[in-house]
Amino acid sequence: MKCPLCVYDHENLASLSSHFRKRHKSTAKQFYILSFCNGVEPTCECGCGVLTKFWDVTRGFSKFKHGHAARVKNNWGHNEDAKQKSQAVRREMHKNGEIIVWNKGLSVETDDRVAAYGKQIAESYTQDMREHLSKTMTKNRLSRVVPTLLGAQHSQWKGGVSSIQDLSRSYLYKVWIFPKLKLSNFTCSTCKTTKDLQVHHDKERFAEILQKARLIFGDLTDQTDFELKVKYATWVSDYHVENDVSGIVLCESCHKAEHKSFSQDF
Repeated sequence: MKCPLCVYDHENLASLSSHFRKRHKSTAKQFYILSFCNGVEPTCECGCGVLTKFWDVTRGFSKFKHGHAARVKNNWGHNEDAKQKSQAVRREMHKNGEIIVWNKGLSVETDDRVAAYGKQIAESYTQDMREHLSKTMTKNRLSRVVPTLLGAQHSQWKGGVSSIQDLSRSYLYKVWIFPKLKLSNFTCSTCKTTKDLQVHHDKERFAEILQKARLIFGDLTDQTDFELKVKYATWVSDYHVENDVSGIVLCESCHKAEHKSFSQDF
């Protein structure tokens, strides 16, 4: 084989590609296009005109854009006439009561099939998928496809009590945190380390206690004055003492593991 840009030749394709990249300051992709595609980058064979993925000089380009192979394998879902006819038939069947949703009125508690489907979905929802969805959501938010909701507009808004957590913990240290540390001999109850110790709410969660304070004092906003925040923190501190709130001493890593295992239970 010969280099498409000079007289250099070599029987090994990888070596020829290496020469092309180094000598001509180009890429393996461009080498493949000039050598095997007549200088034109190929597009998806379904006819959509979209460029496909380049693998390497031995495998070349994908024939189809991801998911487009079905378009040339007689998949009725890509036949617009068939789709329109199918939709019209189903609409008519719905009107006549011929179609009944199989899981209507059923739940994971009352039907084994629903429970099995739910379990299957949960097992397939891998960490990679979570990360992919998280990145997609972030991308959509930054591009404003998904609006960024703040404060009371956010779906997870709980009255703005998150801003009071640090102040409350500072009030708690003397009356609740330090006594727990001392009682544990300043040792993590799980791994027995004496470094980076924290106190974990093992029964009534800290967030639940903050919500109780919110029901008494109302929502917190950026405009809430410091005196009201002090009332929040004082109430939270007194609640811990008066109700002898349970807590266990954990190091930072064990504390994070505990919260992670708790979240996975739901």
